[in-house]
Amino acid sequence: MPHVVLEGRISLDECRRDLVPFIVRDGGFLAKGERLFRDGEDQTLLIETLVVDRGHTQKFFIQVARRPEGAIVRLEPLTDPEKTPGVRRALAVVAKRIRDRTGARYGRSNIEEFLIP
Repeated sequence: MPHVVLEGRISLDECRRDLVPFIVRDGGFLAKGERLFRDGEDQTLLIETLVVDRGHTQKFFIQVARRPEGAIVRLEPLTDPEKTPGVRRALAVVAKRIRDRTGARYGRSNIEEFLIP
């Protein structure tokens, strides 16, 4: 499952303002973060995401879950989209937005080639 671990002090309540809406366009790629949902305990955010990659459209949720040492950005397992390069790029976009807002750093990831410096 594609994911990015972010290390550092991360308050999901603080960074949620910057996560949606967003639109990223690049040639045949489009990623759009439309709506955000959070649990009542500030432990998990779900970002409703639309990705169009070379004409293939998918709608799914990106999950941002707090961890003691930071947070993990991954696909919400119940939506289970096809793990295309566009889906991986959308995860990287969300991880970068959180990193920029909080000053966290990238930790373990299995989508390193998509991470934005």
